[in-house]
Amino acid sequence: MAIDSFMGKDLKDFRHEDLMKLNRTQIMELFLLLDAPSMQEMKGEYRAALLDSGYIINMFLAKLYLHFTWGDWQHKAFEPLSQQHGQGYNTFITTQLKLYENYFVAVVMKILSVLRSLFRLSNPQRLARIMLNKTSIVSSVFDGRSSFQLSYRDYNTFFANTMKDEVRKMNDNLFLGIGRLTVTFGKFNPMPFVLIGPPDRWVGPDIEYRDS
Repeated sequence: MAIDSFMGKDLKDFRHEDLMKLNRTQIMELFLLLDAPSMQEMKGEYRAALLDSGYIINMFLAKLYLHFTWGDWQHKAFEPLSQQHGQGYNTFITTQLKLYENYFVAVVMKILSVLRSLFRLSNPQRLARIMLNKTSIVSSVFDGRSSFQLSYRDYNTFFANTMKDEVRKMNDNLFLGIGRLTVTFGKFNPMPFVLIGPPDRWVGPDIEYRDS
């Protein structure tokens, strides 16, 4: 169901600033018109940003989860392993020497980091590569068509392990994503985001992928 334009603008001319102007209803309408990227073309570290989540509480939870807990969210990264599956991670700007995948430990460490900063004991900023996921091509929960999916179940703790993202392609350097958490009503409460290319090279996460 490939389309060439949306709301009177060619998809090839869309920039992430254009998506920032759309409300959640418009974003979902657009998502349902797009096609999935192939596994092979999603490779490297793509800049990432949140879009309109509809409700203030959603924006608060997203900011708490993606910006306060681990640091300022920067990228989603992907590495294809076959035509149908791959792996990925997220990146965050942080002053902590180590970031933890366990959400509850990460919150405690963030609080300690804030306390340290009050005494000017913070470390220099760095880019951390954590929050691992598995990628695959699946049938979307929203319309049954193909989507590029990120699943966090195998590498994260509650509530992060209830998260799944779906991604579809707008143009060669712009991808629209829809996140959902089971604990926030799943597909009935979508949380959109955008991925922006061209991607930086794949580096790999700070911790190794484990078999699961």
